[in-house]
Amino acid sequence: MKVHQDLLATSNGDIAAFERLFFGYQPRLVYFITGLVHDIDLGHDMAQDIFLSLWENRQKLAKVENFSAYLFRIAKCSIYNYYDHLSVEEKYQESYLSDRLDNSVSEEEKLFAKELSAQIDQIVNQLSPQQKNIYIMSRKEGLPNEEIALKLGISKRTVENHLTAALSILRKTIITFIIYFINS
Repeated sequence: MKVHQDLLATSNGDIAAFERLFFGYQPRLVYFITGLVHDIDLGHDMAQDIFLSLWENRQKLAKVENFSAYLFRIAKCSIYNYYDHLSVEEKYQESYLSDRLDNSVSEEEKLFAKELSAQIDQIVNQLSPQQKNIYIMSRKEGLPNEEIALKLGISKRTVENHLTAALSILRKTIITFIIYFINS
């Protein structure tokens, strides 16, 4: 009943009520998100964004019957959106690099692409054997997760978890590499 009162108060702009909701649910939300994206910083960022969105749309909270279910449904949608965006971004980067190399690019750009490719290969070689195998089957061979799961005799969810972990490691390292390259 206290949560429902806090929802009503928050919908009317009560900051203290919103803070009670935030501090009561934020740790569980971060834990839930982090378990799916395998990145604690990203888990905190996504939870922060969700609560910011809740505050910005606080009038809707008065109609919420089960806040926990509502909050975790929003989190699941945010995670799906994140992976959709990541997939589109990855395809765009691959396409961009491929197009740029095909269209007489500068020597500096060719060097950057070559060094980036070498960096990715090095990171992939440092992954656990299972992550490396799944990454190669998915990204290099283009196999869907279901087919990888069948070939390896594991669940599709396990394939997704290994791929998510591998991509998270790659993403962090690539961003660092790009920042270093740009600043040097």
